[in-house]
Amino acid sequence: MMTELNKLIKLKDLGNLTNKTVPLLKALPALPLLVFCLFGFTAQIQASVISPFTTKAFSDFHQCDKTFEYDVYFLGGKVGYLHRKIMWDNSAAANKATVTSFGEVTFLWLDSSYQQQSAMYYSPQSNHFLTPSFSQKLTGLKSREMIAEMSDNGLSSTVTLDAEVSHYQHKNENENNPLYDLDTLGAQIRLNLLQGKSRFTLFRQGSKKIERYQFEVTGQEIIVHEKWGEITTTKVVEVGEHENIVLWFSSQHDHQLVKAELDMIFSPVVWLSHFSKQCDS
Repeated sequence: MMTELNKLIKLKDLGNLTNKTVPLLKALPALPLLVFCLFGFTAQIQASVISPFTTKAFSDFHQCDKTFEYDVYFLGGKVGYLHRKIMWDNSAAANKATVTSFGEVTFLWLDSSYQQQSAMYYSPQSNHFLTPSFSQKLTGLKSREMIAEMSDNGLSSTVTLDAEVSHYQHKNENENNPLYDLDTLGAQIRLNLLQGKSRFTLFRQGSKKIERYQFEVTGQEIIVHEKWGEITTTKVVEVGEHENIVLWFSSQHDHQLVKAELDMIFSPVVWLSHFSKQCDS
């Protein structure tokens, strides 16, 4: 009798835990987005810089190779990680970079991985980054393989999703607002913040549609980091259709993302755990 009762109790507890995992299941496809702000711009650029960079001015800034490690927490425990590395092309104008990312999330029966490689470069004429191409692979939940190629200054794209080819033409009021992938979207957000912008709209090429993001800086906020203690950060929220996304950036850490979360019950939280950069002398 007691054995059957114990089984019922365990089943009930598992059911409650399963209900709590629903937000994580819904959030998993957005986890890479939570950590997209791992940028290639150097901290030498000051927030007072507003004007576009010329090619020469951009090359004069020391572009450093950077490595990021982020930990993903859910219900108080670590459930995954994401590593990202930015390698700059030091030849010519030095305005090109390759970004590689890899991450895993494991919780209960859930086991998902994320891989992406992106090419990006800075356009001094339009003062924004562009994405020539990127590839992405997800396993587990939302598994897929995706390759995207951009043209027409980022306004057109060809997406191959699991061997199915689709074409997208981006039309918006501002023709200088191109389509980004996760990595280049992050680079552009950081550039906008360094230039003192408090509201801006950016577009991302998703697997099946074009995503629109409206970001707003809400001010300064002190957060407590397990490794670095109290950090004064700039808080940025998405105020459009992805309004659950909240991001915190630290000028003490190369103006990088140090925390990200989805503003919802049982939200996964992403924390920067390691950051390093290597610059040529």
